Amino acid sequence: MNLSFSFTPLAHWLTLLVAGLRQAAAARAGRDHAVAPLVTLLWTRLARLTARFDALVARLTAGHPAAPTRPRTRSAATVPARKAPVAGLRLPRSHTWLIRLLPGEAASYGSQLQAMLADPQMAALLAAAPEAGRILRPLCRLLAITPEGLLALPSAAGKPAPKPRAAKPTPPPEPPSAISQIWAVLTAGMPAAAPDPPPRKPPWLRPA
Repeated sequence: MNLSFSFTPLAHWLTLLVAGLRQAAAARAGRDHAVAPLVTLLWTRLARLTARFDALVARLTAGHPAAPTRPRTRSAATVPARKAPVAGLRLPRSHTWLIRLLPGEAASYGSQLQAMLADPQMAALLAAAPEAGRILRPLCRLLAITPEGLLALPSAAGKPAPKPRAAKPTPPPEPPSAISQIWAVLTAGMPAAAPDPPPRKPPWLRPA
């Protein structure tokens, strides 16, 4: 199966789109150094996203639609070290933070992403490799685009109902303490204490 003619242009399209978005973010950081750490995180996220999409298209082009299986256990020597976040920062979770950071550029590149997602070959790619949705959905969130069609997350209605949890057994009642037992023996056969009489009103509050 050779899909290079179908899907390779999509990889180039996404690369150009992300490159323009990164350039716009760099220009914004040049004007306002306070957002430079945030832009650095954005650059890293976008570079990783593009690399994953390129690897997916390369795998499909080579005729391997299934993702390669990863070993369950890896030694510490083979695990790549992750870079520490910049000054402990994380990208915001809001769907509009990039729009606020790059109002004009984000809207422009969002339109380009929508055009790419509407391309018939994108639907074919998502059908051949549904994991492409996991790559593209974060970019949709960055550009305030709602994923639709094959790109949308599966609905909760299609998920199996959770298994009911087994009811916890009722613990047996605790045996009475030694003090309770002694008090029960001492009070056995004693008449119940009479209730206290209601408090009497002072003379000045009694009716004449």
